Amino acid sequence: MKTMMSVFAEELLKEGEQDPNIIAFSADVKKSTGTGVFGDIFPERYFETGICEQNMVGMAAGAALEGKRSVISTYASFCPGRTWEQLRCSVCLQNADVKVIGAHIGVGNGHDGPTHQCFEDIALISCLPNMRVYSPATEDEVRKSVHELFSFKGPAYLRLSADFCSIIPVKTVSLSELSLLKSGNDFAVVSTGAIVRMALDVAYEFEEQTGKTLAVYDLVRLVPFNPELISRELLRYKAVLSLEEHQLIGGFGSMIASAFAEKRKHPPLVKIGVNGKFGLSSDKTDVYEQLGLSKKAVLSRLLETERAVRA
Repeated sequence: MKTMMSVFAEELLKEGEQDPNIIAFSADVKKSTGTGVFGDIFPERYFETGICEQNMVGMAAGAALEGKRSVISTYASFCPGRTWEQLRCSVCLQNADVKVIGAHIGVGNGHDGPTHQCFEDIALISCLPNMRVYSPATEDEVRKSVHELFSFKGPAYLRLSADFCSIIPVKTVSLSELSLLKSGNDFAVVSTGAIVRMALDVAYEFEEQTGKTLAVYDLVRLVPFNPELISRELLRYKAVLSLEEHQLIGGFGSMIASAFAEKRKHPPLVKIGVNGKFGLSSDKTDVYEQLGLSKKAVLSRLLETERAVRA
C-alpha cells in the first residue's frame, strides 16, 4: 500500500520526463511531500525556497508567466493557508500555469498537531477564479488527478493526505462525476478525500443494524463544481449525508447543500465534518474521536438520520 504523497511523487516524475518545462518548488518539505524525488532526477529544475511559502508562490508564478509549468508543494496549512493573497493575485488573476500541491490535509498527520492539520483548504481555495480543485482518495484517483493537472494550462490545487491511499474496488474512475462505490436505494453518503474509506466501512455496519441500503459516492474534482450533476444523482434518496475531513462551513458538504438549495424539492442533507474545532497532536484514532469523526460517531449520525426519516 502506498501513501498519497509517494504516488504523487511517482506521477510528477513521469510528467517531468515527458515535459522539460515542468519545474518544482518546495518549502523545506521535499521528503514529506515527494518533490525531492523529482529534484534528485532533475536538480536543475528543482528549487528549494526554505520556509518562505509566499515567496515560493511568487517565484512559481513568475516562472509560469515565462513559459514554465510550475509545481509548488508544501503542507496545506501553509499553502493555501499562508499564501492566499499570492495565489489570488499572482497565480489566479494571471491565470498562471501553477499546480499547487496541498499536503497533509485532514487527520492523516496526527502527531504533527493542529498547526499542520488543515481542515480549511477547500473553503480557502475553491472561491478563487480560474482555480481547479482535486481531492482524490485512491491510488488510481491520485494518478489520474496528477495526469489531468498537466493536461491543461492554468492554476490547479491537488489536496493530499499524509495517509495511505484508500483501497476501494472501483471499475472506472471519473474525476468530474460522482463515482458510485457502493450501491443502495434508501440513503446515500457522499464523500471526498482520504475519509472515503470510512464512509464505506460504516455503510456496511449501518445496513446490518437497520436493514436499509446505503449508497456511497466519491467526488474527486470539486471545482469546477457541477450542481446539476450532484442533484441528478442524489435527489432520489430518502436522506443524504456528506462526510469530510474539513470544517463544515465552506467545505464539501456546503457545496452539496448549495446544489440542493437550487431545487424546489430535495432530501434532507446531514453534513458530517469538523464543527469549528482544531485537532490535536496524537494518533489518528484519537484525533478523529476528538473531532467527532470516529467510525462510531459517524455511524451514530447515520442511525439518527434513519430514525428521523422513519418517524
